[in-house]
Amino acid sequence: MVRLMVCSDIHARIGHFQDAVVAARAGGPVDAILIAGDLQMPMAAIDELNLPEPVHLVHGNNDAALEPMHPADELVIDISACGIASVQALAYHEGAAVRGGDVAHRIMMTHGHTYRAPRLVRLRQRAATLGADVVIYGHSHRWQVDAGGPADALVVNSGTLMPKPGSGRCTFMTMEIDGSDVRVERHEL
Repeated sequence: MVRLMVCSDIHARIGHFQDAVVAARAGGPVDAILIAGDLQMPMAAIDELNLPEPVHLVHGNNDAALEPMHPADELVIDISACGIASVQALAYHEGAAVRGGDVAHRIMMTHGHTYRAPRLVRLRQRAATLGADVVIYGHSHRWQVDAGGPADALVVNSGTLMPKPGSGRCTFMTMEIDGSDVRVERHEL
């Protein structure tokens, strides 16, 4: 089984991010942390936390503080029975390596703003092009889990770790992948 912490739209709220990591770990070991854009601070702020889990992130529309090539515009994360098999960094609309036969799930992660999120048509089209069956995106600041139709990719949004005043709590998710099963759980701070 692979267990991921997924968050987005931190907008420099490093304390909220730290609280989310602690809460995610309380449910069991975390294999990796995925950030779907809008960190809005240099990556050094995350590096200084000395997290034992690998952290993978993509650019958001508010990430001018990040180096131009780190992180990528999109990530393709292949999950096999043994864990995370590979992580490919892509520019928007760039192709990915062919999905291997031992890959149980392929995750496409993007911030979503270039695909007009939260509308899902273009996200699902891009997922189909990449052979992804799971899409993680951010940008809208709204929690979402949408399975679509039988041939569609599962599309998820973890919400935000920076809620607007009066709009509610910070949200993030954990994603557990076990064989063909993908389960997401909403968490609030």
